[in-house]
Amino acid sequence: MTDGVKILDGKMGRVWMRMWFPLLVFSVFMILLVGKDELYSRFLANFSGVGKVIFEYGSQIGVWLSGAFLAQRFFTVFVWDGVIAGISGRPVPRLPKDFTGMLFFGIAGMGVVGTVFDKSITGIWATSGVFGIVLGIALRNVILDVFIGLSMHVEQSFRIGDWVMVHQNRRETHIVGQVIEINWRTTRLKTTEKNMIVVPNSKMGEAILTNYMQPKPYFRIDLDFVLDYSVPPNRAIRLLEGAVKSLIDDTRILGQPEPEVRLDQALSYGQKYEVRFFILPTGVSPKESRHMVNRRVVEHLASAGISPAMEREIVYLEKDSRFEESDPGKDERIRGTLCANSLFGKLPETEINHLAGYVKLSEHKAGKSLFRQGNKGTSMFVLMEGLLCSEVEYQDILVSTVNESIQPTEHFGEECVLGPNVRGATVKAVTDCLVLEISAKVVMEIAGRSGAFLTLLNQETSLSKIKTMEGKHKVSKPSGSSAKKSRAKKPLSSSIQTFFTDLFPSPPTSKKEKL
Repeated sequence: MTDGVKILDGKMGRVWMRMWFPLLVFSVFMILLVGKDELYSRFLANFSGVGKVIFEYGSQIGVWLSGAFLAQRFFTVFVWDGVIAGISGRPVPRLPKDFTGMLFFGIAGMGVVGTVFDKSITGIWATSGVFGIVLGIALRNVILDVFIGLSMHVEQSFRIGDWVMVHQNRRETHIVGQVIEINWRTTRLKTTEKNMIVVPNSKMGEAILTNYMQPKPYFRIDLDFVLDYSVPPNRAIRLLEGAVKSLIDDTRILGQPEPEVRLDQALSYGQKYEVRFFILPTGVSPKESRHMVNRRVVEHLASAGISPAMEREIVYLEKDSRFEESDPGKDERIRGTLCANSLFGKLPETEINHLAGYVKLSEHKAGKSLFRQGNKGTSMFVLMEGLLCSEVEYQDILVSTVNESIQPTEHFGEECVLGPNVRGATVKAVTDCLVLEISAKVVMEIAGRSGAFLTLLNQETSLSKIKTMEGKHKVSKPSGSSAKKSRAKKPLSSSIQTFFTDLFPSPPTSKKEKL
């Protein structure tokens, strides 16, 4: 019994569930047609002449129509949903399925007229030609939509699930959305505002269209930022790279191809930098990705004491007047970083000014390790600019995991101040970084003068250890058996797209919630 259930749950089981009803109907009508003489002699001897005629005509018509039904279902299951879907990797839209269905039932209709009613098909074709001309003139727009829809399936400029932009006359009226359906007359798009836009196929065929998911399933977004000339290019690139790379998760913002920052051009009020990054449209919409990167860049610039440049007019009252640079000096930037830190920011201003004189500022190139797990140390650090990541290696389970990224103004390495002076993680530079190093001696002197600071330092050290233990538990936890995919039946009301829907059902699909 269990083996039978497993078979029905598999691929062959799904094929059988879609094929058994057409086979049953065709078999019934075929048995009635082949065994009609036996049925007459045994069960229908007392039937009137009209009843026998109805039975004979009904069985023949039933064989033709049920045969067309079986042929259409066979072609849909094994060709459209089998071979074609396997080659393309995408579900086949309803339009080509309905077209083949109409072809099979048209042949069946001609067969009924020619064999059952013994009428000439030539006259029907001649009459239908005149009728087709009249109907074609009346429904020229509908016919245009149908044939352009078929041509779009042949060209495959876009497919269901692709994110596209339909160009309009003005840039602000461009339509950006995900293709959710292509039917006889229209193409339906779901926008980032969760609205559905219905575009006639004739308009889709004429419009200039950008497909964000071809030839690759990802695409690039460019954002421009203008910074003052007082900000050196190396520092600006370091800040912008750290901001965009801190969002990499490989489901929305991609690490490969790698984000990059380019100095684009010099403007009258500053230097324009171009931030380039790639996104997966299936994980995040273009608007949402722009929001994420813009917000993170502004946060990183603010933590560094920099604001985007703006157009301004400077009036010099004296001949020898010079423009004063707005970029704060190194000491001021160090004090600003310490004030924004969650640990040292609690100290009084006089204590922060005193501490700023004892910190050591160092620059680290991308890919370089500040220290490795297990090394001895006598200091802690605060990230000033750039992006770092911490990596913990668990020897007993032979697994390495990246715990988290370290953002500007965040501190790390505090376990060497109160603990056994052994580094608990390996810290690497993701981008070029500026790091403040504070010796354990200086930190303990401050702790001796402030009990509240000592308490907060103990809490931060304990929290760091807890995070390390949670990371170990997470990677050592055995993965359970994969859950079976739930398949919900699609309600009939939502399945009706054309008048052939009941005869040509779509393959069962799993519900998938997308952004």
